[in-house]
Amino acid sequence: MTAPRRPKPTVADHAQASAEQVRQRPCPRCGADTLTARTPDRVAAVEVRADPTPLDPAAEILARLAGRLTWCLTDGAHSPARIRWRDRWHIAAGHCTHTVIADHQCPAHYVQETLG
Repeated sequence: MTAPRRPKPTVADHAQASAEQVRQRPCPRCGADTLTARTPDRVAAVEVRADPTPLDPAAEILARLAGRLTWCLTDGAHSPARIRWRDRWHIAAGHCTHTVIADHQCPAHYVQETLG
C-alpha cells in the first residue's frame, strides 16, 4: 500500500511562504535598516517592520512602555527566520530563547519655523 500523494503547492502557497520570510529592507520614511515580514497567522496576518537591534529584558520593558510591540525573531536550523508576536503570556514565561526585537519607530523630524 502506498501513501497518498501530497498535493503540489500552489502559487498562493509559495507567495504566503515568501511573505513570512524575514527580509532586511530600509524604512521607506527614514531609510533606517529594518526587518520586514508578515506574521504567519492565517486569520489576521500582520505586516511587521521591526528594528534589527536585539533587546535585553530591560530594553524590552522600555519599548513596551513606549507603546511599541515586541517580537521574537525565530530561526531554526531547518526553517527560515520568522517573526512571532510576544504576547503577555510569552513575556510572563520568562527568558525567551529567541532574539527579541521591537517595532520600528522612525526618529522624530523637527520642523524649523521662523521666529517672528
